[in-house]
Amino acid sequence: MKKTLLLFGLAFFCLGLFAQDFDLPCANITYRPDVQTVQLYADGDQLNEPIIPLDDMMGRLTLSFDVLNGQGDVLNYTFIHCTNDWYPTDIQRVQYASGFESDRVDDFAFSRNTLIDYVNYQLVFPREDLVPLISGNYLLIVFGDDMSEENLYFTRRFMVLDEKAHVGASVPRYPDDLSLADSHQQLDVRVAMGNIANGNVQQYTNLTIKQNGRLDNMVEGLKPSFVYPDYLSYEHEPLTVFPGINQFQRFNICNFYFQSENLAHIRQTDDYFEIDIATLESRARKAYSTYQDIHGEKVIYVEKTGEDPSTEADYARVNFFYQCESPYLDEDVYLMGAFNDWQFNERSRMEYDPRYRGYFVSLLLKQGYYNFMVTTLDRNSYEVSTELTDGNFWETNNVYHLYFYYFNAIKGYDELIGYSVVNSH
Repeated sequence: MKKTLLLFGLAFFCLGLFAQDFDLPCANITYRPDVQTVQLYADGDQLNEPIIPLDDMMGRLTLSFDVLNGQGDVLNYTFIHCTNDWYPTDIQRVQYASGFESDRVDDFAFSRNTLIDYVNYQLVFPREDLVPLISGNYLLIVFGDDMSEENLYFTRRFMVLDEKAHVGASVPRYPDDLSLADSHQQLDVRVAMGNIANGNVQQYTNLTIKQNGRLDNMVEGLKPSFVYPDYLSYEHEPLTVFPGINQFQRFNICNFYFQSENLAHIRQTDDYFEIDIATLESRARKAYSTYQDIHGEKVIYVEKTGEDPSTEADYARVNFFYQCESPYLDEDVYLMGAFNDWQFNERSRMEYDPRYRGYFVSLLLKQGYYNFMVTTLDRNSYEVSTELTDGNFWETNNVYHLYFYYFNAIKGYDELIGYSVVNSH
């Protein structure tokens, strides 16, 4: 989802008490092409959302990333507090963080026995030198010697939960608009706030709904349809209706010497491995087929027992070909998934080649298991869709993440007080 860039300043004690103003969107953005495979997850599970409880947060988040051909430079990190819709908050830093203004990312190791050299960095946090104090949204910032634009490495979102409300949802078989019954999924949400509820819930509460890991169609700032004494209801709301999409396509490159499902060719050159994904084609007019996926996410691992995927997993050039008799007139074609942080940028944009009657793109990916989907992006509306490529089906098993925020008018920030994950089926 597009955000307007905001201007704000950050001061860093350990870097000499300087402050610098720059534009920094509160989004998952990688600023350097040599930074690859950024992962931020909770409790040691790569598939977990980076969300941790306020009353038990220490050491719950794991950050891992690679710098290709890096020298093992010590990097730095900090974080800022954000609003429910991901803008920097106006409150002072001392209100949301304790410890130093920034800390070091100094746990790194060089890759071993890989064709493509890289340095892997690891950070387990929060730790005592830098601790969030309140709940809500946070933006992690990793940088080099200073916070200048050329020294930014990447930013990633994480959340701190102070659970005071119970968020539940169901997916009825038929949405209110029956013309969408076979292609869309509607969520009916209820939030029990307990003693927090008061007459200002319409003004001070905000519900965010995210389908799988997607950011382009995330709904933010949702207000209750009905307010009852015991709960808030979000029903018969058009904004809670999502295209059903399809099960994500998948491939496994944990072993470069075994041609697993959906791999067409594996080649080794002097410099790297190259892999061709089996030819893709539109699934929009095909019957829905169910199978288990990981909802567009990725898991980095190597098949060989005893090898450490953080430093012994190699990279490969992975080629995707989407067969299409003629190019779409008003849409560009993109791959969608966690491998690209759910971003629709040049890295995941496919180019049409009339000689082969299809779209191509090549990505550098680390060994592991990946989900992805082929999508279109309308050049006029910028809407992302699977209608032409992978289709929309009510039967698809999607996961919906629900985040419930309450604006603390006295302290002046959005508290994250409710969170749940709901499967559509």
